[in-house]
Amino acid sequence: MLFAFLFGSDKFGDYIGRLAAATSASVADSPDVSAEDARTVQRRRVARLAIGLAERLVVWTEEDYDGAKAVWESAAMDLGGASYGTELVRLIGKVYSLSAHQFLGATDSGVGMPSIAKWAKGQYAHMQRSGDTSKAKREGLVAGMKMMTTQQNAERELAEAKTDEERKEKQAAMEDAQVTGMLNIMWTTTVVDITTTLHEVAQMVLHDQSVSKDVRKRRGYGLKHLGEIFMACSTPMESDQPEDAKKLYEEAAFAAMLETVRRKEEAMRSSLVH
Repeated sequence: MLFAFLFGSDKFGDYIGRLAAATSASVADSPDVSAEDARTVQRRRVARLAIGLAERLVVWTEEDYDGAKAVWESAAMDLGGASYGTELVRLIGKVYSLSAHQFLGATDSGVGMPSIAKWAKGQYAHMQRSGDTSKAKREGLVAGMKMMTTQQNAERELAEAKTDEERKEKQAAMEDAQVTGMLNIMWTTTVVDITTTLHEVAQMVLHDQSVSKDVRKRRGYGLKHLGEIFMACSTPMESDQPEDAKKLYEEAAFAAMLETVRRKEEAMRSSLVH
């Protein structure tokens, strides 16, 4: 429930399904749920989302391009208003975009998928143009993830406090650091889960043998445009999240997404070799 409230409420259900962490939490006390049961739940989640994505792309495959863009832009705006909505919409857009570029690269050239590194280089350049991504801020995010170190430092400072007022200030700072660290860990966990799931969803939709090659290719172009629209999602005017924090989460999501896709592809190549 906490993950649902923090990351998108139920608005994102048709796009990302039920987060793995939320599912795990709901069945954690059940001795009857095995690892195979969990994999079955994930396969059903992917299949359901693939059906939804295929339906979402129909308007594009039927060549109503203006209609498709209008519907997707409206959806991005609506989703962006949820908790962590902008970050989630942009993350979904990046996974869609990368999946489409890989598919279309293989389809058009007949040689293979374009390099993840090449795609990432272009995306990261765009992130740098859109705002400062200083090393200090990135290091601040990494520091926030190291909760044990943060807590140890805070406890030491608390012990060294000389007055009650100073102790209260140190205690408040320690609690804030713990909350921030936990949120960062939860966010990274969420990014990996969503990336893994949506990458599988995209592959299922783009390699669907129940439709013609032409439809699959149109889906690829539609997914590419859908990804671009979602990546361009703007932050709601009423958002009270600091701009620096938004950039930090975007960078963290981007790095985690790329690493997740890279590992999936390495595992796939390894399985083909063996």
